[in-house]
Amino acid sequence: MQRWALPVALAVLIAGCGGAVVSEPPPTTSTTSIAEIPAPPGETDEEPDDVAEVDNRPVYQGFEAGLREHSSLVAMTRGDTEVYAAPGDEVPLVTMPATTILNTVTVLTVVGEPIDGWAEVMLPIRPNGSTGWIRVDDVELYLVQGKIVIDLSDKRLTYSVDGEELITSTIAIGTNQDPTPTGIFFVTDSVTLRNPDSLWGPHALGISARSDTITEFNGGNGIIGIHGTSNPSSIGRAVSLGCIRLPNDLITELHTMVPLGTPVEIQA
Repeated sequence: MQRWALPVALAVLIAGCGGAVVSEPPPTTSTTSIAEIPAPPGETDEEPDDVAEVDNRPVYQGFEAGLREHSSLVAMTRGDTEVYAAPGDEVPLVTMPATTILNTVTVLTVVGEPIDGWAEVMLPIRPNGSTGWIRVDDVELYLVQGKIVIDLSDKRLTYSVDGEELITSTIAIGTNQDPTPTGIFFVTDSVTLRNPDSLWGPHALGISARSDTITEFNGGNGIIGIHGTSNPSSIGRAVSLGCIRLPNDLITELHTMVPLGTPVEIQA
């Protein structure tokens, strides 16, 4: 990871270097299956200037009455969405754009269950841990099963669905100078890099976490990502600027398996 957090950097390079972004609307299937992801295109090993293909397809709808164990409720925006400090407020706290900086449909993980037409949601903004309230009528609700847990002391990532560990791996984490932030976050983006041998590997997941030390770089605000690496010897070390590095085969698996909105718990 260079000195910027991944999704912001990708967006800056897309905008500034002519890299095309391809976005698709999320599927409207009512099942909880995840669409198959096509084979990746190609990649870059320098400051990437042919960066990314955005994949909106790991989003599925299928909200069912009552939340099941190991499931999380996610709100998918239908357009620019006003977020309020409390239900019934007239003046919004912030307006979330319809798409992220990577042109992925904006999703917000719901805290608890909707109440009287309102839902409290986690926000992908500073400070980490920010929440707000949205009108349920402004979004589409769907369930995701699964959770990513990152243990910084053990330098380990685990992805579980219905309590079953599907992926577990040693990872690289942030340095003492630029540590990986801790807390409860969620997946905001899933991208494919054009060059699978790039510094960031073949794929990356953007998450709602922001760096505690990098507040501006290339016009971005220090968004944290989970991505692959062209330097596999860095796995197991504290060497990044806050992002999580995985072996390339495992970030590919996560990219194909993890829906947008999936919770990400980062433990000290």
